[in-house]
Amino acid sequence: MDRLEVEVGSTVELTDVLFLSEGGTATVGTPTVADARVVAEVVEHGRDKKILVFKYKNKTRYRRRYGHRQDYTRLAIKRMGIGEIEVATAKPKRATRKKPATKEAAVASEAAADQTADATATAEKKPAPRRARKPAKSAAPVAKAAAADQAEEATAVVAEHEATEGAVAEDVGDAETEAKE
Repeated sequence: MDRLEVEVGSTVELTDVLFLSEGGTATVGTPTVADARVVAEVVEHGRDKKILVFKYKNKTRYRRRYGHRQDYTRLAIKRMGIGEIEVATAKPKRATRKKPATKEAAVASEAAADQTADATATAEKKPAPRRARKPAKSAAPVAKAAAADQAEEATAVVAEHEATEGAVAEDVGDAETEAKE
C-alpha cells in the first residue's frame, strides 16, 4: 500500500476495510465495513518501478518527459475480523530444516538426500528426442530440366542463325557472279 510512516517490524491496525470474506460469505462495505479491522505487520518500505510521463503538442516543439517512482509499504496480514469475531488469522510459516547436531548425523542425512535425489532422477522419464526434420525437396531436378530446356533453345537459335547466314551468303554469292558476267 502507499507508504506509511511506521517502523519496519511494527504492527499496524487498519480500520478502513472495503470488503471482507469468510468461507462462502462476503461482506461489502458502504463505503467501508462497520467494525472491521485488519492487523498487519510492516515487512519493508520501498519504491515501485519508474513510470515515464511524456507530454507532446503537435507542431509547436513542446515536449516534456519526466518519471515518477511511488513509495510503498509492504505489509503481511496477521489477523482480520469484524468486531470481536476473528475471520482469519495468518498461518504460521513452515518450519525450516534444522541442522544435525553431529557430523555423523550430517553425513547420514546427506546420504539419504542423495539417495532420494537419485531415486527421483531415475523415476523421471527422459523426454523423447525431437523428431528430425525431413530434408527439403531438392530443386536440382527442376534446375537440370530448366538447364536442358535452355540448352535446346540455344542450339535451335544457333541452328536458325547458321541457316539464315548461309542463305545470305548464297544471295551475296549470286549477286557477285551476276556482277562479273
